[in-house]
Amino acid sequence: MADRRPGAGRWFPLTASQEGESCAAAVAEGELAALSVARDAGKTIERARAKTLQTRIHRSVAFARAMHRAHPVPEHWHEWLTEDTTVCRCEEVSYGEICRARDQLDAKDARTIKLLARPGMGWCQGRICGFATAKIAAVPGRHPVAAKDLVPVGKRSLASPVTLADLADADLSPDGADGADG
Repeated sequence: MADRRPGAGRWFPLTASQEGESCAAAVAEGELAALSVARDAGKTIERARAKTLQTRIHRSVAFARAMHRAHPVPEHWHEWLTEDTTVCRCEEVSYGEICRARDQLDAKDARTIKLLARPGMGWCQGRICGFATAKIAAVPGRHPVAAKDLVPVGKRSLASPVTLADLADADLSPDGADGADG
């Protein structure tokens, strides 16, 4: 993959999700990444459009930082939760399940909690519950949550719904044959 650092004279997708994600920033990051791929493939791209996207991303990150400073999550918010409070709506994971993964299964970070208890494994891929999961992972006796703690819950795979009928009709044999004995 090509170098995307600012000093390398190339465009690069910023990770606004590490500082607080907005829909506009995510769309701009995607478009900027597409322009980077097109440029790497030798296509002509509009430099002005790339610059506009970079500006939009930087402004979104600055806005997210300002919002986090102006409206921080209260220090002991997790104390308001009960064991049956739903933290991850997509996978229906409760605060109690996350705490059990943290305390009984010794999950030390949000990524491990995600693997053991499944918060962040649903359709939103942690966009809604990722921050809360990282904060719960870090409570009493653990380090405070930093941007680096949110990176593992911010990585999202591309997902597309697949029907059972499509899976049943899929040719999954290694040689491309239907795999039926015959």
